[in-house]
Amino acid sequence: MTPLLTGIGLAAAAGWNAWVAVLFFNGIYRLLPQEFPGPTAAFLSSPLILQLAVALFLAEFIVNKIPVVDHLWELGQTPLRPIVGGLLAVAASSGLTPIGQILTGVGGAAATLAAHLVKSTTRLTTTAATRGLTRVALSLAEDLIALILAVLVFFVPVFAGILLGAIAILLLTHRQAVWRAIRVLFFQLQHPRRALRDATRAAPEPTPTAGP
Repeated sequence: MTPLLTGIGLAAAAGWNAWVAVLFFNGIYRLLPQEFPGPTAAFLSSPLILQLAVALFLAEFIVNKIPVVDHLWELGQTPLRPIVGGLLAVAASSGLTPIGQILTGVGGAAATLAAHLVKSTTRLTTTAATRGLTRVALSLAEDLIALILAVLVFFVPVFAGILLGAIAILLLTHRQAVWRAIRVLFFQLQHPRRALRDATRAAPEPTPTAGP
């Protein structure tokens, strides 16, 4: 049960930043390879996946500071993060039957998607309320949250249950905001020029400086 909680917890952390979770898993795998004997763990820790995770982490770190483009990136990550989360869940859970691996992968993907929706809703709501002034701080906070969650669920697996419960409560109590965020994300994909124009109009005007 403990490996399963760890895997699902890592999958949930991937909802905030999949590449932070993958890089964390790579580090743990190199320290404790005996804890992750399956082929999925070896695949996620391969040099190719490590290089890809570093490149995508750096890309996300930059893109998340750019208005409108950050929301388009979030939309593009919507199908990708659950795949990564499902792989992380399977990699961290050893001794599973083929059916168990499938169910764990699906559960991990669902946990990642749920966390991703919470993150995307928070990002849209916060940037709209502050006209994007907190975008950089929010991006850094998301990366830090992903790392903290990954560390916690690995060393305290029972925390994964608490995390999943909190995500479920947030989705249920803020389902209207989540649905609105999904609509906004898809609107920006379909009309990127109009979204960029709206964001430019909403940007705060520079404060005039006083003359000498």
